[in-house]
Amino acid sequence: MNFFSPLTKKRLLAFRRNRRGWWSFLLLSAVFLFCLCAELVCPCDPNAVVDPSTLEPYRKRSVVKSYDVAALRFNISEAGAVYDFEGPENAKVKVFEALKMGKALSAVFTDYTVRSTPRDGYTRIFMEPKEPVAFSEKVLPLAPVSFPFHPCPGHPFGIDAGGRDVYSRVVHGMRIALLFGFLLAGSGLLFGVVIGALEGYFGGKTDILLQRFTEIWSALPFLYVMIFLGSTVGRSFSILLVSYAIFNWIAVSYYMRAEFLRLRSLPFVDAAKSLGFSNTRIIFSHILPNALTPLITLFPFLLMGAIGSLAALDFLGFGLPPMTPSCGELLNQAQQFRGAWYLVVFPASALFIVMLLAVLVGEGLRDAFDPRQHSRLA
Repeated sequence: MNFFSPLTKKRLLAFRRNRRGWWSFLLLSAVFLFCLCAELVCPCDPNAVVDPSTLEPYRKRSVVKSYDVAALRFNISEAGAVYDFEGPENAKVKVFEALKMGKALSAVFTDYTVRSTPRDGYTRIFMEPKEPVAFSEKVLPLAPVSFPFHPCPGHPFGIDAGGRDVYSRVVHGMRIALLFGFLLAGSGLLFGVVIGALEGYFGGKTDILLQRFTEIWSALPFLYVMIFLGSTVGRSFSILLVSYAIFNWIAVSYYMRAEFLRLRSLPFVDAAKSLGFSNTRIIFSHILPNALTPLITLFPFLLMGAIGSLAALDFLGFGLPPMTPSCGELLNQAQQFRGAWYLVVFPASALFIVMLLAVLVGEGLRDAFDPRQHSRLA
């Protein structure tokens, strides 16, 4: 804790008093530890195919209901002829007999509600039974086990289209996503601090050259680079992390450059220079501890963005290798199997909870570290 300045310590204590942010931080830490122990908390291997014979007792029977056609629809011309009749044949005979004898349909069909609508040249008759329409049920034979399969004992989140346990794939996928997010956010902070510190501390030509390099680098199309590397080098966790990391530091460098430009002119930096301290020591031992506000407040949002980006890339097919557990890959399967609601609910809920906790932690850190007052909606 000696690395932090007294002001930073005060801000960390303020974050500790922010109940929503602090509890979100604890819950996010608990989720991360839970996912790290995926082998202990998951009963199935995420890539193991479930034996269909074990699912035989949990097959659902299908019931088909057959309703009796009882409603009547027909037209009566101005001359009294009946045409376009729809309904049971026995009722049709009664209708013709009633009209032939000049009887009112409501008197003949006392168990029907008769409605008539005048039209141009004819009258439209609609007769609906007053009692509920009778129906019969037929239980179909049990269909063979097929994937995806609905949640059942032993597989509380269901089974995906490949016959693999969804619960295991969600937990293992979130572990990979969280590790990817922490590594990506950490690498982005590291590169951003180094480049932003060089720009802000030295200024002049160093600042101009690095700024032009940053602008050119940020203009490269990230998605096209990802597709190119995936098709030439291959798809793996390390390649995806490196490919993403080389673009993820840009925003951090802007913040750090601004902080170093502000802090390098303060008296304590001049005092350190007058004592003969090296530039490296001044940057990392004196200026950086006082420039931690953007780093700490940006980290949860970088983590959230990394997790969301990995899920999006997996959903589009440009992310991790095919057999790797991923929430994005499960959501992609849900596009093909619209009736498998569990392929949407559980992966999407896991992503939503983790990203929501990251946002709440970031909001708590922002409120604790940013001296400006933020208005809130009641």
